[in-house]
Amino acid sequence: MNTRFLRLSLLSTACVLGMSASANAAGFYLQEQSVSGLGTAFAGAAADTPDASTVYYNPAGMVNLRRPEIYAGASLLLPSADFDNTGSTYTATAALGGATSAVTGNDSGNPFDPEILPQLYGVLPVNDRLSLGLGINSAFGLADDYGSDFVGRYNSTDSELLTISMQPTAAYKVTDWLSVGAGVNIQYVYANLKNRIPAPTAGGASPNQAADGNLRLRGDDVDFGYNFGIQMQPTDTTKLGLTYKTSINHELEGDVDITNPTSAFLGGLSGASVTSEGKAKLSLPDIASFGVSQQLDDKWTVLGSVNWYRWSNFDNIPTSATVLPNGGSVTDQNYENTWGFALGARYRMNDQWLLKGGVQYDQTPTITADRSTRVPDGDRMWFTAGVTYSLTPQIDLDLSGAYVNVSEERVEVTDTFATGTVVTRGDTDGSVGILAGAIRYKF
Repeated sequence: MNTRFLRLSLLSTACVLGMSASANAAGFYLQEQSVSGLGTAFAGAAADTPDASTVYYNPAGMVNLRRPEIYAGASLLLPSADFDNTGSTYTATAALGGATSAVTGNDSGNPFDPEILPQLYGVLPVNDRLSLGLGINSAFGLADDYGSDFVGRYNSTDSELLTISMQPTAAYKVTDWLSVGAGVNIQYVYANLKNRIPAPTAGGASPNQAADGNLRLRGDDVDFGYNFGIQMQPTDTTKLGLTYKTSINHELEGDVDITNPTSAFLGGLSGASVTSEGKAKLSLPDIASFGVSQQLDDKWTVLGSVNWYRWSNFDNIPTSATVLPNGGSVTDQNYENTWGFALGARYRMNDQWLLKGGVQYDQTPTITADRSTRVPDGDRMWFTAGVTYSLTPQIDLDLSGAYVNVSEERVEVTDTFATGTVVTRGDTDGSVGILAGAIRYKF
């Protein structure tokens, strides 16, 4: 397949949708792929997503949509985080005396800007048993900017990770109570990561911030994964669903730019800039989800989910480039597999109004020794609410909101340079506010 064509197609889609990314789930996974689902904290999404966004959460659910429909939505993400330095240090190489000194600089402030995360889905019932669908979204992302005077600048200053996915899917109703679905996840990824390089010093002096060098890694890739789903309805009021999304293993191709620090120790190489082609591997997690939906009466439906994330395949990021020492480097991540749990409810007020609420607990995959300032992550607790309003028989409007609390965690990450070793130490915590709206049109 022509991956250059796919890159251009997916980038064009991103420009049309105005896609951007901000880390807002455990790790850098973005759960906000449905405004209606956000209202219940995505509880029961694998079992009971009653609109076209089921393309993402469980393709088997498409057979429950009797008419062609389009679902378009967007979430406004309002993340906030801070990093409090607790004693970051720089240790020079033995050739430079081996002394350890404090790293100077500012604490972070809030490195995140407000971001918009859109999604678009369509479902076409072919007959009573077969349905086809297409989804366009961004399920993984990251964007933060600490600035060049950040005390943790040798770990990161700017980070951008953008993914854009197109998901052609199909579903088949096997029996009245069993349906299956599957799809292909065609994913484009772009990464742009920056950090500073400490200038060599002598006599135990702290690195001279004004003399810092710069390192930037930039690249992109297109690759593929798959998703599978099954839904069962053993009774008129009970729905069960199970989905599995496979890992996508990217090999990004781009360039590595290095500007050396300004220092007499470097002689003629002081301040020199060099660029070379580079490659980096990025493995995204497998995701398995189980959901249940139980209708209690004509008004109430309760929902639940258990999610599992195979983050352990994101254990490191190997990077190769001729400008790097020894032709390459490996950045340890050592993410751990995680679980997430959600409970929610829907209340049918009348034919026009549907009220929703939910809570979710989402574990972080990061560990203290390798937790990066790029992803200052902690366990997350979600509190959500939403409403669906049926404007006409063809048009539904969704509004949802959420508050996500991110637990305080410790950062103690080590970065090694040709001039010495930096240990960035600090405490980080944060929160995210989310406001989201969507329109559902049934033809």
